[in-house]
Amino acid sequence: MKLSRKQVVAAAALLLIVPAIGWFLMLVFGLVARPGEKLAPPFNMSDRIATIDVVESGEGGLRARFDGWKEGDPQLSGEEFLRELYARTSDLPRVYKWLDVTSIVGVLWVLFGLLGQAVFMGRMLAQWYASEKVQSSVVPPIFWWLSLLGSSMLMVYFIWRKEIVGFLGQSTGWFIYIRNLWFIYGKKSGDT
Repeated sequence: MKLSRKQVVAAAALLLIVPAIGWFLMLVFGLVARPGEKLAPPFNMSDRIATIDVVESGEGGLRARFDGWKEGDPQLSGEEFLRELYARTSDLPRVYKWLDVTSIVGVLWVLFGLLGQAVFMGRMLAQWYASEKVQSSVVPPIFWWLSLLGSSMLMVYFIWRKEIVGFLGQSTGWFIYIRNLWFIYGKKSGDT
């Protein structure tokens, strides 16, 4: 399958623009804070071991309460909070604890991340196969496509997971993958 330079640019732009549009829509609907803004209560920390709402207390401070608590429920000390957290986690299915999630949605996100990792690993298998086929070290175009797709999936997963290290690790190679596809598909038919 021969792709033109325009098709490569369109695919790369789509992979870059779709997450940006998603983030912008979340910003418009107030689901994320503006860059540089402090997160203001009330906000919810969910899909981890426990779902916790952080709200303002009557005295102007912050109070954490577990999902489902009513406004009049007492504040918890650090030890009480940990005991409540432990009690809630003891009822979760074991797979939820292993994956550090609280719902089936969290499990689906982890599966998406694992699929992204499998796609990213698949690039090495494709490169190995291509090299074995010609008995020389070669990097086929599918290597760069799998790199781009796998890293994009992992970046989305790391955004959900709030893992800056993983996100930065995947995003640094992203432009290299696009540039290599540009070189591959930007050649004119007479170029070598």
